[in-house]
Amino acid sequence: MTKTYPGGTLALARRITTSEKAASTMDKELRGAPGFKLGVFDALEMSALCIEMRTPGSLDFMTALAAELGVLIIPLPRTEGANTPEAVRALASHSSQSAALLAEACNSLADNDISDNELLRCQRRAADAVASIQALLQAMAEINLAGKPQGGA
Repeated sequence: MTKTYPGGTLALARRITTSEKAASTMDKELRGAPGFKLGVFDALEMSALCIEMRTPGSLDFMTALAAELGVLIIPLPRTEGANTPEAVRALASHSSQSAALLAEACNSLADNDISDNELLRCQRRAADAVASIQALLQAMAEINLAGKPQGGA
């Protein structure tokens, strides 16, 4: 997430309000350097800032957390309104990611054995497919919300 945030880790570190964090400290936490751990509240705030900027991978932390808990997150619609071209791009991306996952799985299963590398590649493809589903559902929810009457009449 930090790599795709405008200005990178340095810019994101400056915006974290849950702790006063130097960019060098955040970098060590993200790399898992000995003696450094990224706190869940900092990771949550980083996610929120990335989601606000609509950066690629902005849901990666939440998706990883959900996977650990055995649940799926469904993004809520943003309030800016419908964006049909974004929904169409999300649908195309999902189609592409799903095809890549299926191809990787078929290649891995072909010899009736799954190596560590094959499993890792399939897991990465599956994560990409989940992210594409999330983007698609969010775009569709925005279109749905935009079609509803506003306010209370």
